[in-house]
Amino acid sequence: MRWSFGDPTGWMIGGGVFLALSLAIGWAVYGVSYRLQSMGSLGHSVPASRRGSVVFGLIIGGGVFAMLVLTSLSGFAQLVLQNGNLTIQYRWSGQKIVLPFIEVMNVQEEPAYKGQWRLVIVTDTSGIYESALSSQINVHRVAEVLRHQMAHSHVSGQ
Repeated sequence: MRWSFGDPTGWMIGGGVFLALSLAIGWAVYGVSYRLQSMGSLGHSVPASRRGSVVFGLIIGGGVFAMLVLTSLSGFAQLVLQNGNLTIQYRWSGQKIVLPFIEVMNVQEEPAYKGQWRLVIVTDTSGIYESALSSQINVHRVAEVLRHQMAHSHVSGQ
């Protein structure tokens, strides 16, 4: 069984919008920082270095981008249940995690942002895996199937 979370086109559009927003904020921070540095104090002109302003703009812009991605575009994109293993695939990092399904202790459905939901999988080794944002219906369907499989595997003693 294979499930997908999040819309790939939406992820690309969201990533592009977040990147553009972050670049604009970084550019604005650079401009203000450089302007303030070049003003000097009490009318004394000070030769300003662009390096500090560039670094400051990059740090702020990169921080904004990282926060937006980590909050809105994070989580695993695919989940595969096959041969007693649960495979979790992340879109941005390409990371793939394979867990024995027997380690799954809890499956939760959590509301997230603007009517979107996340599937949260908790393992007996205290691993917590959150899905990308998806519709409540999609998250509920996957959660129900996983809970059914968990009950079935515990009853059969696997």
